[in-house]
Amino acid sequence: MYSIEEFEKEKTKVMNYIMYKKRTIQEVKNKFCNTIQNDLFCDIIEYVKEARVLK
Repeated sequence: MYSIEEFEKEKTKVMNYIMYKKRTIQEVKNKFCNTIQNDLFCDIIEYVKEARVLK
């Protein structure tokens, strides 16, 4: 499990990456799959999808 602070920190990294240039889900997965733990990463992807930021 992870903390809210950890979620926010990693979410910020992902959002900065996406906002710099529009990215696909696969591009984001390729970039962060080995650096962010799996359950945290899945939750961040769901958050980003709901925010309609990813293609």
